[in-house]
Amino acid sequence: MILADPIKEMMAILKDTLDAEVEMIDMIFLIKKMRELTVNSGDSSFSFKVDCEISFEGIHQQGKTRNKAEILLLPEELAVFSSTFISHRLPLPSNYSQRLVMEPNVYCLYMESSEFPEEFAQRLAAALNAIN
Repeated sequence: MILADPIKEMMAILKDTLDAEVEMIDMIFLIKKMRELTVNSGDSSFSFKVDCEISFEGIHQQGKTRNKAEILLLPEELAVFSSTFISHRLPLPSNYSQRLVMEPNVYCLYMESSEFPEEFAQRLAAALNAIN
């Protein structure tokens, strides 16, 4: 009988769900998902690429992890991203928290929860797809 490697399985699930490369360092799954943003300011605009920083750490006996994401959003993306994330078919866990930092022309949304990593990844992927 062949025993499955749960770490490799989780890496494959996260890679497929988030469509991004997954790295594991010290039992922390790290994902950097690239996005391109175009900021308009007055008569000028500029485009740049940013990484969405996503991590899953501390796998518990039940399979849950502490999930974190740092996502840069344009002001016009915030409502679509947030509503898609919140209204996903998988409900948010009661321990979900978020913090929004507003910078000129861009928002940084910090999110954290303790739940099954694939559930957080599915919700996050749906929200990112809604703004792409």
